[in-house]
Amino acid sequence: MRTFSLPNTHQHPDLDYNAFCQCANEYSGNFYDFIPQDGGRLAISLGDLPSMGDARSINIPCMQALVRGLTAGSRDDLASLARELNGTLYLLGPQDLSAPWFYARIDPVRRQLQYVNAGHEPPLLIHENGGIERLERTGAALGLSTRGLHRSDTAAIEAGDILAIFSESLPEHTVLDVVLEHRHAGAAELTQRVMEEARRPTVRRWMGEDRTFAAVRVVGACRHPVLEETTALSLTMCAA
Repeated sequence: MRTFSLPNTHQHPDLDYNAFCQCANEYSGNFYDFIPQDGGRLAISLGDLPSMGDARSINIPCMQALVRGLTAGSRDDLASLARELNGTLYLLGPQDLSAPWFYARIDPVRRQLQYVNAGHEPPLLIHENGGIERLERTGAALGLSTRGLHRSDTAAIEAGDILAIFSESLPEHTVLDVVLEHRHAGAAELTQRVMEEARRPTVRRWMGEDRTFAAVRVVGACRHPVLEETTALSLTMCAA
């Protein structure tokens, strides 16, 4: 059994994030990663790499390395990042590979969340004002075909909003009930409470018992001026 948790060791001033993963296999199954980026942005990768028997040309460490490498050079084109990762998995993985994957980039300065959902369970974006968004699929699971179309989508965020990402073994209503009941809790507490609730006998069981939950709370938003807006204002003043 593989279990691990990556706490918020980077002390992000605007984002509080935490996750926990419980998997039956060392090289396949659920995985996640938090990737801090320039400009105060944070990338989140969470997915499920099916067991491929003895074919380990693609395993979880390899998958995470691929995502980190593509993240470093992707700029803002998440759709292209997903297409490139999909093509790599199709070429290197087994013929019947199908890997659900969710990838998001949160920018608290611009109050924006960009994401790609490649056949993954739709995460929940729970707004401070009470609204709830399901971040629906924007493409097929990775590795199925090089002809797969993957697009990105964008959601607005504000201080107090919570992004909850979870594997299919965690029922959506369980995640939602826990987050709404403890909506002002930190990301680490939310993660612990969701995983504790998932262990209750009343929660459905899935073969393999792979379970992953990640929470990102927007602590602050737009506390610093956006570069493009500042530049435009300067140009206007000069023209005047």
